[in-house]
Amino acid sequence: MEKKIKYIFLVLIGISCFSLLFLFNSILLQNPEPPINQDNGERDVKQYSVENITLTIDYSGIKPNEKFENINLTNYETTAYHILLNCCEIVIIDYDWGVYVKEINGVGVGWIYTINNGVPPSMPSNYFNLLDNDTVKWTHV
Repeated sequence: MEKKIKYIFLVLIGISCFSLLFLFNSILLQNPEPPINQDNGERDVKQYSVENITLTIDYSGIKPNEKFENINLTNYETTAYHILLNCCEIVIIDYDWGVYVKEINGVGVGWIYTINNGVPPSMPSNYFNLLDNDTVKWTHV
């Protein structure tokens, strides 16, 4: 009888641990925070509108590159993702952590973006706030 009580006790502990794990994953993590711009000054604040944005699409030889100039974005839709959405046909996957650009104008998987010829940002394009006169380049890799 004592052995049976030990097994019941172990099963109850196992069920409790599993329940706590499930509770933590489903309730506490249901609304993850978006990536944080760390010390990016003006880029920390989403602009209502931005002007004179240039977008370049580099297809890496698959097809001729495209360039869109003097683009204006409004209504707080002023991210690196929004300029692409306004100028191109795109296919995305919308994850909890941000948008993944899967295809641009029929050219699939393998896209990265840069701003003003810098290094690729460490955040999804739908969180990267643009400023006036920025140049956005999407490159197929």
